[in-house]
Amino acid sequence: MPDYSPTSSSYYTPATSPSETLYNTDNRIRFAPRSAITDDIVILDRRNVQKWQLDMASARAEGATNQLEACIYTATRELDREITQIHSEMNAILSLRKEDLKRAQRRHNQTLLFCVLVVLVGVLGSWVLQHRGKELFELFDY
Repeated sequence: MPDYSPTSSSYYTPATSPSETLYNTDNRIRFAPRSAITDDIVILDRRNVQKWQLDMASARAEGATNQLEACIYTATRELDREITQIHSEMNAILSLRKEDLKRAQRRHNQTLLFCVLVVLVGVLGSWVLQHRGKELFELFDY
């Protein structure tokens, strides 16, 4: 295997195989390419495999997290749209109820005014009959 020290020129070259992309400059773990594994190479350190498994699990977890974040964003946007729609429907219902209340109030006021007028006409008629009743009956007799 070539020397991968920080001073060698190949240290700065980009990785060419997926196994080499797992190289971490902090702990200097590197996998041997599959084509380089022969009977002469014996893996004594299990950290290489564990690091690869950890990277794979981390990638799956990150993918699931990204998918969940996208789902949460979509669900939040859909809920906001539904809340806005419900709010506008409630405003329309509220305005209709206000109009109905105004109509009912007008009807109530008209009925009350009619009753007051009937009572006033009754009082006026009774007063006229008490004070001028004889004269009115004499006028109708002719």
